[in-house]
Amino acid sequence: MGSQPIPPLQPDARRVFDALRWIFRELRLAQDPKGKASGLSAAQAFVLHVLKDQGALSIGALAQATATDPSSVSVVVRKLQQKGLVGKAPSAGDRRRMEVALTAAGARAARSAPSPVQQALLERMGRLEAGDLRALADLLERVAPPVEDGHPAPMFFHEGAAGGRK
Repeated sequence: MGSQPIPPLQPDARRVFDALRWIFRELRLAQDPKGKASGLSAAQAFVLHVLKDQGALSIGALAQATATDPSSVSVVVRKLQQKGLVGKAPSAGDRRRMEVALTAAGARAARSAPSPVQQALLERMGRLEAGDLRALADLLERVAPPVEDGHPAPMFFHEGAAGGRK
């Protein structure tokens, strides 16, 4: 079984590749230098920053704020709990609902961690017109590998995340 020949590239294909390269470079650079020094993954730093900026949140609200799914956020929160950086407690407004909040150590870690690149990407996407953002999402979904296992996409650079695209 041989590989398929690459069709002639449309001129804009290079622009797409270049944009993806810059985005991936930005994500990779955000992960490596400070992540190793602080002991936090980019996903963990992102969750800490969201909690620092927005206060205590339910897992569902945290998933929405990080543009991911609750199962991925739960795994990241569990690791942050193990490090003593976040805790869970009943919501003041609804004692049946649990909320995640920074501990004192988590607040210190959030202050010292660099601003998450994921937050910057979400802010840039937020400045797009709604139709442009929808078109970008539709087109990227057509280019991305198909989801075969039914799992949601994990957070960027979250080690040990289950599932994903194949």
